[in-house]
Amino acid sequence: MDDQQLNRALRSVGMSCFIKYFRELSNLSLSNQSVGEMLMERETYTDKSCISRVSKARSIIRAGRDRDALLMIANVANVSGHTAEQARALADETRAG
Repeated sequence: MDDQQLNRALRSVGMSCFIKYFRELSNLSLSNQSVGEMLMERETYTDKSCISRVSKARSIIRAGRDRDALLMIANVANVSGHTAEQARALADETRAG
């Protein structure tokens, strides 16, 4: 996955969604369906949107680009300060883990 593909996948997931549910998305012992159902319960996303978001997020993670995605989110101008802080903290955890 190159940087352009990463950016596109991340936009499909949604930067805030990627951060908010990063732990669940990166826990590959949870099925795509169970994570998708959790998103539907907690957010206003449609069923198809949840399936797409989980699939795209996990493609980022499987490609080993999760830390790159977190750093990208931390450095974009159009995310909230809180989201950027969370992204940096998760990136630090990912580096340490």
